[in-house]
Amino acid sequence: MRDVPDPAGRPLIVGAIPGEPPGFRLRAEALAKLDSVGAEPPVMHVVIGMPGAGKTQLAAGYARARLPAGWRLVAWVNAADIRTLLAGLGAVADALGLSAGGAGQDAGDLGPVVRRWLETDGDRCLLIFDDAKDCDLLRPFVPADGAAHVLVTSERQSVADLGASVPVDVFTAEEARAFLAEQTALADDAEAAKVVSELGYLPLALAQAAAVIAGQQLSYGTYLERLRALPTGEHLAPEPGQRYPPGVAAAVLLSLDAARASDQSGVSAQVMEIIAVLSGAGVRRALLHAAGQAGVLASDGQRVAPVLVDGALEHLARWSLLAFSLDGQTVIMHDLVTRVVRDWLACRKRLTAAGWAAALVLEAQSRLLPGSQDRPAVRDISEQVMALTENMGRSAAGADEELMRVLLRLRFFVLSHLTELGDSASQAVAIGEPLTADVERLLGPDHSDTLLAWDSLAAAYRAVGRNAEAIPLLERTLTSRQRTLGPDHPATLTSQSNLAAAYRDAGRVSEAIPLLELVLAGRERRLAAEHPQTLAARNNLAAAYQAAGRAAQAIPLLEQNLAGCERVLGTDHLRTLAARNNLANAYRDVSRAAEAIPLLQQNLAGCERVLGTDHLRTLAARNNLAAAYQAAGRAAEAIPLFEQNLAGCERVLGPGHPRTLAARINLAAANYAAGRAG
Repeated sequence: MRDVPDPAGRPLIVGAIPGEPPGFRLRAEALAKLDSVGAEPPVMHVVIGMPGAGKTQLAAGYARARLPAGWRLVAWVNAADIRTLLAGLGAVADALGLSAGGAGQDAGDLGPVVRRWLETDGDRCLLIFDDAKDCDLLRPFVPADGAAHVLVTSERQSVADLGASVPVDVFTAEEARAFLAEQTALADDAEAAKVVSELGYLPLALAQAAAVIAGQQLSYGTYLERLRALPTGEHLAPEPGQRYPPGVAAAVLLSLDAARASDQSGVSAQVMEIIAVLSGAGVRRALLHAAGQAGVLASDGQRVAPVLVDGALEHLARWSLLAFSLDGQTVIMHDLVTRVVRDWLACRKRLTAAGWAAALVLEAQSRLLPGSQDRPAVRDISEQVMALTENMGRSAAGADEELMRVLLRLRFFVLSHLTELGDSASQAVAIGEPLTADVERLLGPDHSDTLLAWDSLAAAYRAVGRNAEAIPLLERTLTSRQRTLGPDHPATLTSQSNLAAAYRDAGRVSEAIPLLELVLAGRERRLAAEHPQTLAARNNLAAAYQAAGRAAQAIPLLEQNLAGCERVLGTDHLRTLAARNNLANAYRDVSRAAEAIPLLQQNLAGCERVLGTDHLRTLAARNNLAAAYQAAGRAAEAIPLFEQNLAGCERVLGPGHPRTLAARINLAAANYAAGRAG
């Protein structure tokens, strides 16, 4: 786990914290409320206001102010839906070293892991959930204890129940006029009053207006005439029930016109369109550079150099159409601006073209992704794919079957890679449920892609403890593969193994054992007796026998498996270590501790050599050996190991982690059993 802050004293910054926009006005009264500390930790504030009123900018300003103040962690998570929420918390866990592969890894989803970390070590740590829509969705991830500061922004009053409410309203008339005067250098107060009134005093709309007035050197009166004359209904094709705050749609359209008119290359318009169909949580600058190299930002299909893409982004930022994260590497577009751009594209029947451009870039990037080793890249591509699918599914994708199939391939990529991460099961479920429905509808129940989708969704269900929903999918998959591929096909055997594992998890061991016996027999017929897949099948069957109380049948299989692993993989291979541990546990189950202890000693030594003294598997191996010593009445040898284990858990996992608590209990029990009650 990474120390926070790092040795150089720098705060850990996670997520796309917006940078300071031109003419930024930090609301002093609201800021004072955010600085207030309640009587009971954690400190929890909810910034409430209408769209475009400046909630996000207030939160970003507060976050930026924490950085020079020596705060240890400042994290920004888009909480608009479960997908972006889980992805953002996953990024926080990655940065803290809490995700799978780190020393403090946890097998489950990362949201609760981050919450526990903040509850135990959240001093001078700030977590911001931006644009929250659902109080119940967010609540499981909000720390209930500890010293962390949590800030939520939302337009929904129901979310205010999470903490102390900090309302953010539109500008006052005086504030709005002062903002315009500062940005435009125009002093006509009476005409300014008409403009700000027309725009409903909304900060977002005023920023659009100021950019156009200053950029085109207009008078307030001229701008107001253009604003009122613009027939927004002819330019936008909003969704049913789509409503914009006063003046926003017209102000954004005038900014779009101004940006296009002043950009001779046309690159800015293409960049804007791609951003509008991607994630509202932000788009990495590198992805837009890739779009330039892919030839989708120029009308003639030519490549656009990164420096020209950066120039287009700066151009759009000058017209207040987008902003940048604090580090400059993520491009952020306000949700209202995004909606106007998408509606404008739909009205001109260009939304499908924008979707195709984005899909081609994402498909190219997904091929370059180096597996699950680059965790941030996997999370980013996954979020962009799902956002594009959602944005295009509203209209264009339904009219373009080929685009739908490209998006289907990309969603398969997302599901498989999130599953490989090993810590994003809830995200995989959220993605897998609509994907399996779409695949089955488009391809049919016996198509290989449908079966793969069922398998992936079932794996995600099992990872989040929803076994009852996984089993029917696995049963359907097995039935289909037996019918179409035959009983001994490798895919059929894999389906049998997966279903048996689900049965075991559900306590239905008697149904799992016949399947596992078939799997082992099939592996032995098709593969060598010591092939890795055969070894795994033999181990699974032995484990099922043990779970059913049939240890006498399990032990010969485990002895055969250990011998095979040592011959094929070597004495210190991770699978060999697992096989040795399994056999030792089986010996202990039948009171053959004298045979178990040498195996556990050998296993601990192997784990220390291969993984290090503080790896989680090493800690488990040390605990197992200590428990075997204790069971054999050798407390003098058990207690030092329990002590060493507790110290390791406290170093690696922290004092409040469940494994640390278990290690403390084990040591206490050993001391008590040895007559050392003090």
